[in-house]
Amino acid sequence: MIIEITDQAIKDAKDYSNQITTKFNDADNPCGINGGSIAERYYFGYLGEWVFNEFLKICNVKDKVIWSRDADGMADNGDFFFGAKIIDVKTATKPFHKRIMIPLVQFERHHRDYYVAVRLNGVYAEIIGYATYEDIEKAEPENFGYGDTKAILFTKLRHIGELLNQQILRKWEGQDVQK
Repeated sequence: MIIEITDQAIKDAKDYSNQITTKFNDADNPCGINGGSIAERYYFGYLGEWVFNEFLKICNVKDKVIWSRDADGMADNGDFFFGAKIIDVKTATKPFHKRIMIPLVQFERHHRDYYVAVRLNGVYAEIIGYATYEDIEKAEPENFGYGDTKAILFTKLRHIGELLNQQILRKWEGQDVQK
């Protein structure tokens, strides 16, 4: 499913990124992470989360969702909470991005039940698929230039429909979502 990103979402993402990065002494690299501006990471991460939120609304599961957006700079700000289950959205922004990547430190510190991949392409986005905690846990750590990272290729992800049809994401008891 392709989702068009609205002008308002782009404005909100810019505002959010600016709000977060003004808290850092070095907004381009407050955590010693290589690979681009932290401001960009927050901007694109917000857009990926917005896309997933829109996807959930389209699939009639919005009423089960809490999208945290506290703007305190923590790694788990944009996670989605379904009762005790937590979904972390990972956003691909470049044509060569072909995997979900979770820094090992983040994976060990913040348990997430599911990781959803979103690919941005200009003002359009696509939900690529998802991985479970167990899928990520099985992946051997790799170093892509900024420390040990758990990664799974997009081609190895589970179909998003499987996640939507799980009990935690059903809007009404017994109704499956077909997407």
